[in-house]
Amino acid sequence: MKVLHRRQILASLSAAAVGAVVPTGSILSRSPATGREASRKSSLKAQTLAEGVLLIQGAGCNVLALRDGDGLVFIDGGLKANDKALLALAKKETGARAVHALVNTHWHPEQTGLNELLGKQGTKIIAHANTRLWLSTTVRYTPDGPPIGPLPASGLPTQTTYTGGELKAGDETLKYGYLLQAHTDGDLYEKLAKANVLVTGGVVAGGTWPIADWVTGGWINGTVSGYRTLIAQCDDNTRVVTANGSRLYSRADLTAEVDILSKVADQLGKMMRAGYGPEDMLAANPAKDYAQTLGDPTLFLTESFKSLWPRLAPDA
Repeated sequence: MKVLHRRQILASLSAAAVGAVVPTGSILSRSPATGREASRKSSLKAQTLAEGVLLIQGAGCNVLALRDGDGLVFIDGGLKANDKALLALAKKETGARAVHALVNTHWHPEQTGLNELLGKQGTKIIAHANTRLWLSTTVRYTPDGPPIGPLPASGLPTQTTYTGGELKAGDETLKYGYLLQAHTDGDLYEKLAKANVLVTGGVVAGGTWPIADWVTGGWINGTVSGYRTLIAQCDDNTRVVTANGSRLYSRADLTAEVDILSKVADQLGKMMRAGYGPEDMLAANPAKDYAQTLGDPTLFLTESFKSLWPRLAPDA
């Protein structure tokens, strides 16, 4: 096993990133031609989860729309390319005419595509303070990489939190809380008390490995901690809406996945402290026993290993 020191690890991580296979729709795969203007239109599908609670899939992420006497509350907004179709479908299915609130689970374009459209209409946009900061600046995943530009002022969150809060939607209470440095450094979960529905945002990918966005503050151990926070919000009847994926999760699903993630995170930490380079880590493949459950772990391992570097890499 080749032992690398800090500078060598950083160089190796950059090289590994170039060769990594990135799934379609991942924030890491965005090209200069798309950025926030991503044009990947999709077929939308709506499913009623409870009275006044609509799940819409296919917009770029899983989106929830809640109806109350004032109109609609959205949790996440898919890609901008789907904004008008998403809004029209939600209004058609619920009979609502207006939207009075939108909650961003985090800053990624797959979640914030409704911001500009609804912001111009005066809709209240709720997010973590760090999400507003990322939406206000240009993000690059490599120094010369394609930029993801800021949203216009009209699309920025108008109400921010560092910890969490509550929002009333008719007789439903929507509680939102912070998941510290999990998928990004600005993740919020949302729990609908009456419907007993939990929205995880990007922390739980849904049917595949969750990817920690280490460039904007996420890391694998934060992901594990985020799962445990989410599990604490569940009982055996809670229906869990993940970032993507075609099926609802249960508390048991979250528990099974965090068991896998914590074991792999522990192995990655040991490898990082021992001076493993990315190639040696991938060759050892500490996630090989779980590929049948969550798919090819290459991207997950690569990005998780990067996320550990500023925290655990050995000194030269």
